[in-house]
Amino acid sequence: MSKKFQLKNGLKVLLLPSHKSPVVSVQMWVKTGSADEKRGEEGISHFIEHLVFKGTRKYGVGEIASTVEGSGGELNAYTSFDQTVFYVTISKQFSDVAMDVISEMMGFPTFDKQEIDNEREVVIEEIKRGQDSPGRRASQLLFTNTFRKHEYGRPVIGFDKVVRGVSVKKIREYYQSRYVPSNMFLVIAGDFDVKDMKKKVETMFGGFAAFKLRKVKRTKEPVQAGIRVKVEEAKFESTTGYLTWRIPNVKHKDIAALEVMSAIFGQGDSSRLMKALRINEPLTNSVGSFSYSMQDDGLFSISFNLEKENLQAALTKMIPEIVRIIEEPPTPGEMQKAITNFASHEVYSMETVDNIARKAGGDEFYYGDHDHYRKYMKDVYSLKPEDIQKVAKKYFKSDAFGLSLLTNMEKKEAEKILKTFAKDLKKALTTSKAKKIAKPVKFTAKKFNINVGAVEHTPKTEKIQLKSGATLLIREQKDTPYVAMKAAFLGGVRVEDNNQEGLTEIFSRNWLSGSKNFTEDEINLRVDELAAGISAFGGRNSVGLSMDYLSPFEDKMFEIYKDALLYPQFPSTILEREKVVQKNQIKARQDNPAQLCVMAFMKEIFKGHPYSRDLLGTMDSIAGVTPEKLHAYYQKIAHANNLTFCVVGDVKTDKWVKELEELTAALPKGARIKNSFPAPVLKESKHLFQELKKEQSHIIVGYQGLTLDSPDRYALEIIQSILSGQGGRLFLELRDKNSLAYSVSPMHMEGIECGYFGGYIGCSPEKSNKAISMLKEEFNKLVTTKVGEDELTRAQRYLIGRHDIELQRKGTICNAILFDDIYGLDYKDSLDVADKYFAVTPEDVQRVAEKIFSQPSIVSLVGPNDIK
Repeated sequence: MSKKFQLKNGLKVLLLPSHKSPVVSVQMWVKTGSADEKRGEEGISHFIEHLVFKGTRKYGVGEIASTVEGSGGELNAYTSFDQTVFYVTISKQFSDVAMDVISEMMGFPTFDKQEIDNEREVVIEEIKRGQDSPGRRASQLLFTNTFRKHEYGRPVIGFDKVVRGVSVKKIREYYQSRYVPSNMFLVIAGDFDVKDMKKKVETMFGGFAAFKLRKVKRTKEPVQAGIRVKVEEAKFESTTGYLTWRIPNVKHKDIAALEVMSAIFGQGDSSRLMKALRINEPLTNSVGSFSYSMQDDGLFSISFNLEKENLQAALTKMIPEIVRIIEEPPTPGEMQKAITNFASHEVYSMETVDNIARKAGGDEFYYGDHDHYRKYMKDVYSLKPEDIQKVAKKYFKSDAFGLSLLTNMEKKEAEKILKTFAKDLKKALTTSKAKKIAKPVKFTAKKFNINVGAVEHTPKTEKIQLKSGATLLIREQKDTPYVAMKAAFLGGVRVEDNNQEGLTEIFSRNWLSGSKNFTEDEINLRVDELAAGISAFGGRNSVGLSMDYLSPFEDKMFEIYKDALLYPQFPSTILEREKVVQKNQIKARQDNPAQLCVMAFMKEIFKGHPYSRDLLGTMDSIAGVTPEKLHAYYQKIAHANNLTFCVVGDVKTDKWVKELEELTAALPKGARIKNSFPAPVLKESKHLFQELKKEQSHIIVGYQGLTLDSPDRYALEIIQSILSGQGGRLFLELRDKNSLAYSVSPMHMEGIECGYFGGYIGCSPEKSNKAISMLKEEFNKLVTTKVGEDELTRAQRYLIGRHDIELQRKGTICNAILFDDIYGLDYKDSLDVADKYFAVTPEDVQRVAEKIFSQPSIVSLVGPNDIK
């Protein structure tokens, strides 16, 4: 039973016990965000989010992160327009650590001047990173176009001028005026005793000083008068845009109808916009809609990403879809599909304690009721098709909408297209009228009643060899009525011919384009109707089909899954569509310098090996793909002896054995794919450079690594743990102490014949030399100086804790078991790693570090200029 109470200092507390996993999430929600900042304060909330990690009365710089990570936990925070949230997720045995850290950060930060100055540079790097991101730039354009007066029109991250100039005094004053007990609430979810936890909360949080709350009056956004068109010309490959109308705040009675309309309109592959602008014809790379409800008035938006030459055609195609939702009520099928998806959120949110706390925290913040979801679902269930029609007519105003566009098209040309579209849309909306329907269809939503309570059951994993030669790994885990399953064939890039780069990727994109008994549209519709997921994947070593669903829908989902696995059709029309989209994605990589940096590194470190190939392929290789080549690829890998299934969740083993025996009997027995390639030999260090005019340089310093079956892989993971996390060496040395970057982390991959290990950093170009030097220096320290027992213990606990937290997710368990088994490892190892990590010694770490870092290195740099 949940418990809600208030401390004497005004802090509200919400306790949500859940005993499905031995994990606890501690979250502090602060009722202040960027929209509560005055002029000259822009970005101070986000800056404070960074600064509370930098030291308290009890913890010095880096000690907060190292304490949490040393107890196997993970910590982070985020700032939005309306709130700031700080959270720690940790094993139940260390829940006191999580509470102590959150208490110190929120009640007793020191705001040391030197640390504030160091962190300014980090936030500036984060701002620069946003300038290189088309998604962030387009989103900011959307909000500045929609909110010209209200604070929602300003970036949450703020402005570099403010961040550089805000004083220590101002930061302290702001903190003590907004981060006060009466303006915060604590949410704790997970495996604990309520009575015991209440006492601990009173002890750890009762001492917060009850500073006076500075009340904030946000600027009211005037009623929008007229149509707004805003174009920003930028050197990105693809064009991103939004068509937007204003809507009321999150508490308004129309929000449920608006959100259901959004789901019908543009969420899922069977939605109206997706079918019209992506499935039927590839006018967009992606398209959707969302209803963004906030503390103050929000927005309803249609979003799209496309090639600039398709802009006019895509916008023209949008108009009839917008008009249709006003003129005709949604079908009962569309209504039920949307409602089923909303109702399913309750089940999916139960998978982790983080989600339980986040969902309850959001409802508590906006409605003052952590269980508001039940009231909301009553509103959703009561909706009729005509209610959707009414809100469409009410909010899709013909003379008050916004168009924002981030594009590499010439600005005047883009504005001309948008203004013509605006004129046409205005005319269409002005003349649209709800059509009279002779006999309105009656609709009553089917209620979605699934027991979400945990079932007392000890999970057991079995490995079963099917008669066909296929393998089944199955784990009955009945804590929630949710199932994750995956089937994988060995193959992937390893079975591509040399001139077939990208074939595995295009194969996976077309696998669900139709089967013997279901068209693509029928597959998409059923999956969306059942609030499920089905997708194909392809990588360097394997290819397969994944599925996740709620257990009452198992038979309906398996019917489609079986047909798709056995009888893919690869229609030529859909293949041509997906080739267009994949080629667009190849072009769009110029917008992602980090990805280009990784690609160049992979090409060199795996030179001559299939791993060096570009997973997306080239324009020419994709152009040459035919349905016959996809069928040939399928026939090459689709053998029972080459197939492994993994099923985790609310299932019955006997039923799955029976179903899969029948399914795999229809496949040729064949043989398990066993191919091998010589590992590349790197004889000398190399420096790679690709010029790209961006705000930041993206750098990888890497070395050849280990194979999947190497006995040293646990020691290498310990090395990664020593370097990673907010308490790891790279974060502390390169970010905390030297303010080189916002983002820095180790990276590694193990493969069948070869792997790599290295570090990535994104920083200002003038910092590149120092960044490369310091990455190498940190790697070398592991070779020359034996790691201390305390740091080793932190690394071990961090890995084990992260492992336990991740294993709350059935999808994670499924992946871990499946891929360990198909690569010839013991699948049980993935579920019980503690002994293996604790067996690693300081001597092991030093030996493996020397093995890796004494080799020649590859430096890959993508940015505006090379290092001198």
